[in-house]
Amino acid sequence: MKGAFSTSKFIGYLILVFYTALSSMQAQQNNTLFFMNSVPESNYVNPAIQIECGTFIGLPVVSSFHANIANSAFTGTDYVALYTDGTYQRRRDMNTSGWPAKNYLLTEFHSVLFALGKRRNNLYYIFTIMEKDNSMVMYTPDLLAFTLRGSQEFEGQMLNLKGAKITFNHYREYAFGISKKYSHNLALGFKAKVLFGEYNFTTGKSQFNLYIEQGTRNIDFDVHGIFHSSLPGTLREEGPDIYRFQHVYDAPLAKQLMNFENPGLALDFGFIYQYNDQWTFSGSLLDLGFIWYRSNLCHYTVDGNFTYTGPFGYNQVDGSYLWDFFDEMNLNMDETVTNDAYLFFLDPRLYLGASYKLSKRYQLNLLLYSRLLPGKLQTGTTVSLLTRSDKRLKGSISWSYMNNSLVNVGLGLAYGRKPVQLYMVSDNIVGFILPLNTKNVNLRFGINLIIGCKSQFNINQCGCEWLKTEQNRRLRKEKFRRGKN
Repeated sequence: MKGAFSTSKFIGYLILVFYTALSSMQAQQNNTLFFMNSVPESNYVNPAIQIECGTFIGLPVVSSFHANIANSAFTGTDYVALYTDGTYQRRRDMNTSGWPAKNYLLTEFHSVLFALGKRRNNLYYIFTIMEKDNSMVMYTPDLLAFTLRGSQEFEGQMLNLKGAKITFNHYREYAFGISKKYSHNLALGFKAKVLFGEYNFTTGKSQFNLYIEQGTRNIDFDVHGIFHSSLPGTLREEGPDIYRFQHVYDAPLAKQLMNFENPGLALDFGFIYQYNDQWTFSGSLLDLGFIWYRSNLCHYTVDGNFTYTGPFGYNQVDGSYLWDFFDEMNLNMDETVTNDAYLFFLDPRLYLGASYKLSKRYQLNLLLYSRLLPGKLQTGTTVSLLTRSDKRLKGSISWSYMNNSLVNVGLGLAYGRKPVQLYMVSDNIVGFILPLNTKNVNLRFGINLIIGCKSQFNINQCGCEWLKTEQNRRLRKEKFRRGKN
């Protein structure tokens, strides 16, 4: 042990990460990007997609940066009151009635360190290195009401905390993919991804039952709590039933990000099927995989019940109370701290899309999106219109129902074909104009190098050159048959 780990670290990973994330809402879903197949990054959400040109190069950092923040229950103005003097305050009177039993706050920050794509005949190969940071807070209406207003409204009641969970996962991904044209109207894609976990925290399968006693507002806890972590700081016993986080890994950040001791594997699958000259169907199943965490470990469990008579019962929950509560919980329950390795499973994602070619320049799209979160299915629906004003400029405008919100207007722009392409894609540009009035802020942007664009690599309705080639081949056959007749 190399010095005490600050209390803010523990609070941040257990409770205050909840507060912090909600307060910063002003600040991987890729629904609009899915159909923008002229952008090489669309292969990240459907490995069957092939670029129009011979070679694609994604440079470190500038090639692609993706950020997404989503909350399913409320907007920033529901949670925070802003005043004219620039100050703000959480709204303790926020109405939580009518919410779903489980709600989520999600964040994603992904950066491409390197990417290389190469076409060869009917095959397209791609290799990428990405840094990915995903987090999730699953919360119930009772949990949020309790943290905002304390226990008064729950006297004589049991709080519903079923499904509450916190996860944070930061890892590096090395991916190799291949897309192949199997017939004149079908392409299939596959991607294998080798993962190396860098930081992880998850509360696991925990159960918390809280009953607020009538009159006294004492809190009766019946708890089976678990968390696993792989972090530079881990929980250590400083005295009988007294635990604090301690530094166990003081390597420089660059070395921490090159940690290869937590291996994992994930698979992606995708398809594109051209039904006729107007209709094209596509889909993908992503992130079927896991990471085996083995370094800088902490496995904490606590079982039992006790009655808490402290400030939790009378005030808004605040971080200053948490260490005292944690100590009292350990004194009255059975706790264990070990260094066991554990598996962390990624959240699988499913995209299903249909495209209708309105004309040579316009394409109408429908997309269904699902992500399997722990104990809850996140879903979304997107309708988009794709346009190609010329060979260099492509655009898309979209509307989505996602995160229980209708206020999601997306925009995608890609400019340039060779050798440099600039692009920007967002599922909700309203989030940048009115960040506190929306449930989703989403953006992907970058610069690509594209080499080997020949005249025959034209863009068709799905952005795949091989489909355009097959369409021309069919037209030649029909012309030949007509000539014979």
